[in-house]
Amino acid sequence: MTYEWVIIGGGVHATTIALQLRQLGLPVEQLRMIDPHPHLLDQFDRQTERIGMTYLRSPLVHHCHPEPFDLKKFARQEGYTQPMIGPYQRPRLDMFFDHTRHWIRHYGLETCHICQKAVHICRCCEDWEITLDSQQQIRTQHVVLAMGTHHTPFIPPAFQGQPHVQHIHSRDLDTTMKGSHVVGSGISAGHLVIKLLTESQDKTVHLWMKKPFDVHHFDADPAWLGPKNMKPFEAMPLAERIHVNKQERHKGSMPRDMYMTLKNYEKAGRLIVHHTPIERLEDHCIVAGETRVAYDGIYLATGFVLDVMTQPLIQDILRLPEAQLVAGYPKITTQLEWVPRLYVSGMLADLALGPFARNIMGGRQAALRIGQAYTESTTAYQNAV
Repeated sequence: MTYEWVIIGGGVHATTIALQLRQLGLPVEQLRMIDPHPHLLDQFDRQTERIGMTYLRSPLVHHCHPEPFDLKKFARQEGYTQPMIGPYQRPRLDMFFDHTRHWIRHYGLETCHICQKAVHICRCCEDWEITLDSQQQIRTQHVVLAMGTHHTPFIPPAFQGQPHVQHIHSRDLDTTMKGSHVVGSGISAGHLVIKLLTESQDKTVHLWMKKPFDVHHFDADPAWLGPKNMKPFEAMPLAERIHVNKQERHKGSMPRDMYMTLKNYEKAGRLIVHHTPIERLEDHCIVAGETRVAYDGIYLATGFVLDVMTQPLIQDILRLPEAQLVAGYPKITTQLEWVPRLYVSGMLADLALGPFARNIMGGRQAALRIGQAYTESTTAYQNAV
């Protein structure tokens, strides 16, 4: 059987795109989602649970359902206590998951889910043939690459091979390790510090940062979600867009309420913040300049290696003559089409979607554009017959 659409990925972006396609009328039997985790959203669920996130950073209208205010309606219908916080109405994380899973069930997405890893892709006449790790092959007319960037945790050289050091997103995390040291400068490090401090009321935590606190409400200025910034962005040369994306993303930042919570813990003497770069670990001690501190365990919240372009699927696409890159990023259409009938989201869509391409809102924008491509292809097919 040849499916109409196959989405490679099972996270927030993949789910958002799938919900958009289903709402637009794609039959459930014509859609497949390939992801190695047991259930859709499992990886995002695990990552947010590990750092103790309780509320999302993004506002209430950023979620997986096509209708912007659907999460607000869901919160009211289900009667959640304190469903959102702050002036930007940031939603409860558990409510976000409940809402998304409600629509996953409604549209039968788990029945579309193939719990395997896609390892290769090739063109077969006008269709795509995807090979799974079981060597099973799936054929489809259209494919979406929505597998995200969180594949390989980044472990700085000073910490590699050292005892009692773990990246918080390691696949084989030892949850029994006692750790009171966190390395990282952004929101994940902040969440993790707060989690460790609230789990043990008499604990002192050390936070090791490579830069001063960088406080911003969101990942980028909200103007990048609308025409004020995006119209000039779309008129820029592609190489310039890459520079703008890097400049405008608040990488390694955190919202003000988190910053104030950390500062309060610091004033109370329960949090010690270090800004001196760590040089090495030696005899179970952290060495940073003149500072030498014994450690019990170290949690790294140092992000992920940006190795998406080295993934086998991407390498397969790059062998096609029409798969063009601009400074290492896919050169795509406004509908996020990289090569005919192959669409992308997340980092792969940076050149079209701008600074918010990789977060929840980027998933919504990708879903809208890919949904438009679906509608046009369906209309063209109906007119042809």
